[in-house]
Amino acid sequence: MATILQNLPKECSLTKIEYEGPRIALHTNKPQFLLENNKILSNIVGQIKKRIVLRIDETIRIDESEVQKVAEKHAPQESGITEILFDPALGEATIFVKNISEIIKDEKIINNIILESGWKISFKKIPKNMVTIKNINKIIRNASDYRIQFYKRIGEKIFREKLDPNIEANLNSLGGFAEIGRSSMILSTNESNVLLDCGMNIYTKDPLSRFPRFDSTGIKLSEIDAVLLTHAHFDHTGFLPMLFKYGYDGPVYCTEPTSYLMYILYREYIRHSGSEAHYTDKELEKIFSHLIHLNYNIVTDVSPDIKVTFYNAGHVIGSSSFHLHIGNGDHNFVYTGDIKFGKSSYLENAVWNFPRVETLLIEGTNGGREDSYSSREDAQERLIEVINKVIKNQKLILMPAQLIGTSQELLITLDMLIKQKKIMKCKLYIEKLVTEINSIHEFNVEFLNRELQQSIISNDYNPFRSKNIASILDITTQKLDPGIIIYPSSMLNCSYSKDYLKRISNDPGNLIIFTSKPTGMTLGKEIIDGQRKLSINDEDFEIRCAIETMYSFNSHSDFNQLNAYISRLRPKLRKILVNHGERSKVQNFSGYSSKVHNISTQYLQNQESIKLL
Repeated sequence: MATILQNLPKECSLTKIEYEGPRIALHTNKPQFLLENNKILSNIVGQIKKRIVLRIDETIRIDESEVQKVAEKHAPQESGITEILFDPALGEATIFVKNISEIIKDEKIINNIILESGWKISFKKIPKNMVTIKNINKIIRNASDYRIQFYKRIGEKIFREKLDPNIEANLNSLGGFAEIGRSSMILSTNESNVLLDCGMNIYTKDPLSRFPRFDSTGIKLSEIDAVLLTHAHFDHTGFLPMLFKYGYDGPVYCTEPTSYLMYILYREYIRHSGSEAHYTDKELEKIFSHLIHLNYNIVTDVSPDIKVTFYNAGHVIGSSSFHLHIGNGDHNFVYTGDIKFGKSSYLENAVWNFPRVETLLIEGTNGGREDSYSSREDAQERLIEVINKVIKNQKLILMPAQLIGTSQELLITLDMLIKQKKIMKCKLYIEKLVTEINSIHEFNVEFLNRELQQSIISNDYNPFRSKNIASILDITTQKLDPGIIIYPSSMLNCSYSKDYLKRISNDPGNLIIFTSKPTGMTLGKEIIDGQRKLSINDEDFEIRCAIETMYSFNSHSDFNQLNAYISRLRPKLRKILVNHGERSKVQNFSGYSSKVHNISTQYLQNQESIKLL
């Protein structure tokens, strides 16, 4: 506090300095000085090594109903303001516009609106579907008073004095080790317990295999200081509502896209599970009043002795690798989460150039030597060839894919190939749920790769609004023109998979293309393994259509990409740990890495602990 006050001139007119979770919030009733002299805050951040955010005193905020008039006064007329959502707890307003390109070129537009309205302003391009965005805004608005107190409480815990001068660190595996599903682990030090991911394995009913093994740690849920989430997939986030249900009351850190995608997945899980769901909307809402969004490449304190920096993991939108800085630089630990270290149509490659890493925990989903796939270029040529053959014969193609990640990768890739006339003109059929997920990508366009981001912002090209896209309303009765169905279930495990298979499988001219390698006992695995006579819900039918596999479009790194990622890391690692893969995969990858990279590599199993420091 003393350093901040010494470096701020009187013109700043501070009204209060408060903790705001991992940030220190400076409240002022004269924001103009700091907006025009933003180097002052940068210099203070450099001195105290803590995150600082400027807040405008609520006494000078105008009424919400007046903000649109102020925004329309300063924004270009062609921007087309459509909606404004408010967060009173932080004094922030998000303005949605049809055209954003002119606004982001001129910083004065935003500053003028801030000064006249007293709200901290950000602009977003309006996505096609606003349902999820509005629902979450409603939750956080209703919890405004609670969140203000919550942020103060968390800040006091983070910035307290350390109780123990010694530094020790252990990693405790709770789930997702030597298996895929329920990814979760606790990083424990003398001062704190930080939970990394909190997944659920929905493919088993056995609670000992379905949920993370918190019972093995001796740590109460109330003793966990923070939860960090790498990305939204259910095997990394599905248990989180239960954490709150049974006693956790602390912060959850993730990127903004991760939080919105999580909400959709939780909602769908509750809807499909009915009375068998492990939680309700009540636990769901609790999460969103405890969320703290982090952006990439920003160092953030999450406990008195642990700092984290999120880096792009390239897996799905908003996916992160964590660089965890323990103590005073005593140990640097990187947890990659799920990474894609290869070409993608819509995301940047996974980041690898961390400042320092002593221990690396890397996924081993494709850790077997047999998991070396063809190059993206070769796979794309094959994709063009097989699709054109089917479309030419006026038939249909079914592409089962992950709802988040592969669906968008395929949609963008196929639309661009149609646009380039490499694939014959045809329809790309998607469900309403995929359209909703696509809208989160539009809402968080800054997380897409530079080329696509610029294209959407400038209105040059938006694949999520392509005229080639058509909606599936009812696969059992709907008339479909020749085209490609992107079905959001990579292993055909969803309740409607039978309907899609029946629509496609009986015609030898149709085609199913699998882009995810099969795991577990799933319908997709049976088909890929050659099974052609199937029974689903006591109904028998036969697969007569053609089957192709093209794993190069997968959102995980293959065997060669994982090794290339390790080879890039500098300076040399001391230890590599492998998780998130079938036992044979992580075992193989550990052995190979030890020999080829000459770095001590091992794979843990669940309920094991390893000393990092």
